[in-house]
Amino acid sequence: MGYIYSVEEATQKLYAELTEATGFKYLKSQQCLKKTVKDLVFEIQFFTSKWNQSHKRVEVNAEFRLWCKRYGKLPVDNVIATIAYQPKQSFSDDGYWYDISTEEKLSAAFKELNDRIQSTAVMLCARYEEDYNAATEELFREHFDEYNVYLDFIADTLGISVIKEKAQELYDNLSEEMKRQAADYKNGARDRMWMINRGNLKYIIDNDLVRL
Repeated sequence: MGYIYSVEEATQKLYAELTEATGFKYLKSQQCLKKTVKDLVFEIQFFTSKWNQSHKRVEVNAEFRLWCKRYGKLPVDNVIATIAYQPKQSFSDDGYWYDISTEEKLSAAFKELNDRIQSTAVMLCARYEEDYNAATEELFREHFDEYNVYLDFIADTLGISVIKEKAQELYDNLSEEMKRQAADYKNGARDRMWMINRGNLKYIIDNDLVRL
């Protein structure tokens, strides 16, 4: 098998290579890569397995989060799009963790992660540097489901009329049970998590974007 990295060796090598490849800044204290464009923060957050053990097993996972400073400091309030970078089966036993224990495995994991990050976070960041509104339109029209986009940001940036058709589509695709819950929420119910926390369905109802 050859030399197996320590946890520190493997993770810092991966983060350094991704920092160089993406041009984002690595923040060790937050274990993330980050770049800011106006009021938007493009962030690649890394997670390490609790089962990691130096010179035996080192695994990581990553997620792209796009958040907006206008919406405060807490992720529950400010995240406007997310993508979990799930590894291909060839890199992972469970479909969640990237094995970066050895030079060969780390190299393969870097290539896949970098390809994903370049085609999502880096690409979108470049779009926003070029044209903020056009990038928001692209995020909404072409990547809504893939990026788990929040409607409030789209409406605040492009106007609420832009999202009305999507709001109706999302509502029409709800299960009958969720439509009943939506009606209950409209009538004052607050006994479900989605009724309390920020989310697209709550936003749709709060702004009367569909007829229940």
